[in-house]
Amino acid sequence: MKIIKVECIPVTLPMKKPQLTRDETRKSKDNVVVKVHTDEGIIGIGESGVPNTRRGDTVEGVMGTIKIVGSSILLGEDPFNIEMIVAKMERRVKGSNPAKAAIDMALYDIVGKTLGVPVYKLLGGLTYGKIPYCAMAHNRPTPKKVAESAAKALESGCYGVKYHFAKGVTFEEDLANVKAIREAIGPDGLFFACVNEGWDYHQALDSMKKLEKFNLLHIEQPVPWWDFASLARLHEHQDIPIWADESVQEPSQVLQLIQMDAVDGLFFKVTCVGGLLKSLKWVSVCQAAGLPATLGSMGGSAITAAAQLHFLAANEWMGNRPFHGNISFLGLHDAFDTVSKPIDDLVINVPRYEKGYMYVPEAPGLGVEINEEHLSQWVIPGMSQIEIRR
Repeated sequence: MKIIKVECIPVTLPMKKPQLTRDETRKSKDNVVVKVHTDEGIIGIGESGVPNTRRGDTVEGVMGTIKIVGSSILLGEDPFNIEMIVAKMERRVKGSNPAKAAIDMALYDIVGKTLGVPVYKLLGGLTYGKIPYCAMAHNRPTPKKVAESAAKALESGCYGVKYHFAKGVTFEEDLANVKAIREAIGPDGLFFACVNEGWDYHQALDSMKKLEKFNLLHIEQPVPWWDFASLARLHEHQDIPIWADESVQEPSQVLQLIQMDAVDGLFFKVTCVGGLLKSLKWVSVCQAAGLPATLGSMGGSAITAAAQLHFLAANEWMGNRPFHGNISFLGLHDAFDTVSKPIDDLVINVPRYEKGYMYVPEAPGLGVEINEEHLSQWVIPGMSQIEIRR
């Protein structure tokens, strides 16, 4: 089997409701879908997730990397040689993990389809058939609305609530929202927060001292990704557990934070660390240090959700932690599950999310099929797909 063509399609995924984050208010999420074609007619699919502009990733950059990798590495290669292909991508292009992840997903999809098995069987086999997940409680107009959203999430079966501190909102407003959520879900409801690199050390120390009384499970990425020293100081001088996310895109960064005793746990996304193969290596570093890890998601469709579900289903170290955030595609649809109302996604057969549990797809490969009509309709205006072939 050989790779004969690579398609790269820029898409914008519409959102049911705008989402306010630390950087912007989003009404849609741009993304890149990849199709890898073989000479035996089997096509693998993958996607980049929303490129992280804070790390210099853009849709144009993702497509440029896929064009380079497609022409110089993929064409004519056996798609089963994932370890070698990923190693070549690492040497050929520094960074651009979302592009590498999209290719990695597509390769695993091809292998699974060829062998007639779901991807989780290629990653170690089934450890967890269903996996708990949390819900997002993004900033809303008032604390009352935030609290109602959080309470509804727990009523739907979600295991916990994650709050995002938002751009254009004062800390006092954020504090009021946190207070309202805690009151709505009770003193023991699973509740944690993400700052998305929004504070410097002194802001973080002052803010986290004020947040201690709300019994937060942890706070994610309070300072800029590069500021490992501040993470370590915060870890020492206040009581809320600290988890890193943007700071640990590569296994070497995971090791550095462990050596500095700077964090209590780590978040990651398959798209941000470069794919399923690299995720296995990333988590192995955490496991060697006894450091807990959990999975978030980077604004993709159910293609990314499915890929990450296969990883969680196979990974004993992290699959059963009760606060995974592999739910960005639910956020696109303003939903807490995929069964109570129709989900109009980029794929036809979205994975099952119900009553606080995600269920891994059982069909060969990633187990999801692209909705070709939506794929063509949702191409980013003014951009065209790229096709790489001999």
